[in-house]
Amino acid sequence: MRQLYILFLLLIAGNFAFGQATEDLTVELTATTIVSPPSITLHWKPVAYGTPTFSVYRKSKAATTFGSPIAVLPAGSIAYADAGVIVDSAYEYQVVANGAPLVSTGYIFAAIKSPAMHNKGTLIMLVDSTFTDSCAAGLQRMMKDISGDGWQLRRHDLSRSLSVTSVKAIIANEYATQPNVKAVLILGHLAVPYSGSFDTVAYYPPDGHVPYHDGAWPADIFYSCMSGWTDITVNNSLASYAANWNVPGDGKWDQVPIPSPAVLQIGRVDFWNMPAFTSTEVQLMNSYLAKDHTYKMDSLAVRHHAILHDDFGYFSGEGFAANGWRNFSPLVTNDSLTVVASGQLISTISTGNFQWSYGCGGGSFTSAGGIGVTTDFTTNAGNSIFMMLFGSYFGDWNVQDNFLRAPLCANPPILTNCWAGRPNWFFHHMALGENIGYGALLSQNNTGSLYQPGNYGAGYIHAALMGDLTLRTDYIKPITNLTIAAPIHSGATLSWTASPAAGVLGYYVYRADSAYGYFKLISTLLPTTSFHDATGHNGLKYYMVRPVKLQSSPSGNYYNLGIGVTDTAHVSYASSLMVAGITPQVSVNIFPNPASDYLNVSVNAAEPVVATLNIINDLGQQISVATKMLNAGENTYTLNVSKYAAGVYNLVLKSGDKEVVTKWAKL
Repeated sequence: MRQLYILFLLLIAGNFAFGQATEDLTVELTATTIVSPPSITLHWKPVAYGTPTFSVYRKSKAATTFGSPIAVLPAGSIAYADAGVIVDSAYEYQVVANGAPLVSTGYIFAAIKSPAMHNKGTLIMLVDSTFTDSCAAGLQRMMKDISGDGWQLRRHDLSRSLSVTSVKAIIANEYATQPNVKAVLILGHLAVPYSGSFDTVAYYPPDGHVPYHDGAWPADIFYSCMSGWTDITVNNSLASYAANWNVPGDGKWDQVPIPSPAVLQIGRVDFWNMPAFTSTEVQLMNSYLAKDHTYKMDSLAVRHHAILHDDFGYFSGEGFAANGWRNFSPLVTNDSLTVVASGQLISTISTGNFQWSYGCGGGSFTSAGGIGVTTDFTTNAGNSIFMMLFGSYFGDWNVQDNFLRAPLCANPPILTNCWAGRPNWFFHHMALGENIGYGALLSQNNTGSLYQPGNYGAGYIHAALMGDLTLRTDYIKPITNLTIAAPIHSGATLSWTASPAAGVLGYYVYRADSAYGYFKLISTLLPTTSFHDATGHNGLKYYMVRPVKLQSSPSGNYYNLGIGVTDTAHVSYASSLMVAGITPQVSVNIFPNPASDYLNVSVNAAEPVVATLNIINDLGQQISVATKMLNAGENTYTLNVSKYAAGVYNLVLKSGDKEVVTKWAKL
């Protein structure tokens, strides 16, 4: 580690690039696809330095290692065609250019018609009660947007005076008791965890400034790692800023590498202590929520274009701005990247329109060399969505007028930012519809064994995402004018006005029992703008309709769902289907439907009659039969269906040559 510190000092003094460029550290990947016969072809720009050979690796999205290469290509290669793929599946590729003295890497998540992601899991929304009333409309709108994107929501409004451990207890309880909890979104200045033993002995501060930046750094990842935290060993008060001091029992944690894998995506939108901006916290939050919504409605003129300024350069192989080149190529293509000179990044964003931006340079809490200072964001619009910045000090973000949080305060705001360089960040999955929180979680859990070996700061506690973690790269305009007709015993008939987005293939309909609960898909892809829901439980139902299109990207294509529009109806489902001339003097009602263990049958007869009750499966096979003497009025029976296989059945009531057929489902 002593050698590492000396290297930091040398790098601060100068850039020992020896003619190598940051871009040389990346393999800039894009992909083209063919449906029949299926193939994915990777493409990359010629590597400018040396004559490397290329190793191509492939894995599934969930796999934790790339394993052995699937191909090794000679120097000068610029493409690789993979015919061992199938339609409707996605594949993650790593391409390594092996050419002394450089080893360059690139990553891409590519697919032919990657399936739509209907359900994202449960998101815990923690709202600083400062904004409960003052931002009520914007918060409610955000909740609808997040729910409409396939998340289930659990909201808690908390005092900003609540302790770190108390906030963690709420998250941990939700994680333990609620299904499929995947993410935490913090809105406001709720308790900021600190952790770390950064010093000159074991772990140097990620920006290399010892002893001035020793001790603990902000560590929101504490809320995402469920175990392994201690506060008993670190004793360091050398930092210039008292918030970094860390002593036993002070409520700041000891860990530098995360003590256990992070299990939750986490993001924070926090406008505390930003006096450089004349707007109040409430005004800044409302501005952020407004742009966040407008972007998700596909109502911003966002170009799939990126912008970058690199004030560090090659930096003896660290090449921090490789975070730009490596990520931007599979997201917007390497031909859609504008590289600007020193001091031009923020002003160019202000007058232009960019989806992604990256900038790095020597920094302070409120600046980055060649990029700008916090006050630049007070006078320049943030006409970008996703930003990455890197430089000394401001990765420690819980300070006044912090430069990492400043872009989210611009008017209009940039929507996300992260400190990308130590460690590197990986967002290539977003090209096929993943949200930015997914890439953040991968980056935070990356210890260097999966992506970019040797990256300093990989797996450390300080990596944090500023902004709405649910944001994606592509949205399509939603439907409008959703109406629901629900006559008694007729289920619900939905109709809507089509999405105005080009290329919409159709619509999916979902149903839930609560406003922000699990919306179950209840339709196939509908080419029309109406749907009749004939089965389900009686009562208040929440319906959602989402448009879908086949979205192309530099990484292939995927089925992209728009934000869902919801409405409610009090629904009662049809009790019977009349066939074979049955008299309306006999009717059948069954509940619950679907059923799991018992099925209750209610038969109303106008006069006494003998009838048979038959259970028929979806193959037309009779499962059971019983003869009943029906009395005039209501007759009730309970059927044990616990041993029936899951599926759809018909209950058939027969009397003479007449019958009533009622469809039901077994869970």
